[in-house]
This record gives sequence, C-alpha cells and structure tokens, in this order.
Amino acid sequence: MGQISQIQMTFQPQEDRILLRLNTVDASHFQFWLTRRYLKLLWSVLMDMLANDQQIATVKTRQAQKEILSFQHQQVAQKMDYSQKFEEQTQSQPLGSEPILLSRISVKNKPDGKQILSIQPEQGQGIDIAMDQTLLHSICRLIQDTVIKTDWGLDFSKSLTTASTHADGPRVLN
Repeated sequence: MGQISQIQMTFQPQEDRILLRLNTVDASHFQFWLTRRYLKLLWSVLMDMLANDQQIATVKTRQAQKEILSFQHQQVAQKMDYSQKFEEQTQSQPLGSEPILLSRISVKNKPDGKQILSIQPEQGQGIDIAMDQTLLHSICRLIQDTVIKTDWGLDFSKSLTTASTHADGPRVLN
C-alpha cells in the first residue's frame, strides 16, 4: 500500500459500525468496517504502539510517559486538517468497492524501529500500514472524535488528552 494521503472515519448507525476510508498518494482507495469489538482491540494496539516509541520507552516513570504522550497528541491534533473534503474520485480500489469487515490485527516491528500495523479480515486480503508517531496520533484522534457519535459506551477521550472539541460530522485527515 502506498503512503496515506487522507483518512476518514464515520459512524454508520444503520450498520452499527464505523466506516474507515483511506486514500493513498497513488490514488488508491480502501474501505473497512470497524465493529465495537474490533475498535476496542485496535485502540489497545495503538496505545501499545505509542508506548513503544523510543522517546516514550526511555522515560522511567509512567506519569512522565503519559505527559509526553499527551504533549505529542496535542501537537499532532493542532496540525490536523479537517477543512479539506475527502476525495471521492480514485483511480483504483485494490480490495474492491465494498467495505471489508476487519477481524484481525497485528503489529510488525522492523529492525529500524518502525512499526507496521496490519489490519485484516477473517479471510482474504487486508493491508499493512507503516506507522509513524504523527499517523498514530492522528488515527487515535479520529477514533476519539468518531466514537463519541456511537452509543457503544466507549470513552477514549482521557487516554491521551481531554475530549475532542471539534464539531460533529465526518472526520477527514489530509
């Protein structure tokens, strides 16, 4: 998969799922369904990935780690661009035109310290996403903003910072 250019998460009440849409710089488009169960698993994995950052891992106290994570999260959140519309026109849909229901997740750690998030359906092809700290925090923020619109009883707002202050509507990251 190419480098991600846009991410959108929207709650679909009729499906009781979150629709995750990704566009890449090479004009590929991917769509995935996130269930409540999968989102909880994804959140846990993302928190582990953030904790494995070299800057965080070297800090001795848990409180200092939380403060660094919170600062990083706020820095990324301030730079997120919600103003651009999600690009609907794409040249290719490598996994098809229908959203794929995700059920498996794993992380691969490369020798250079980079982390690869692998999201997969029960059967068939998924994708691997090279994650840096900016993308990790951006996805976390999108999850925090989107889960507020569900009635799933999940609250990730205190995991990294205070609750989101953005207006309602789909979230697009450019």
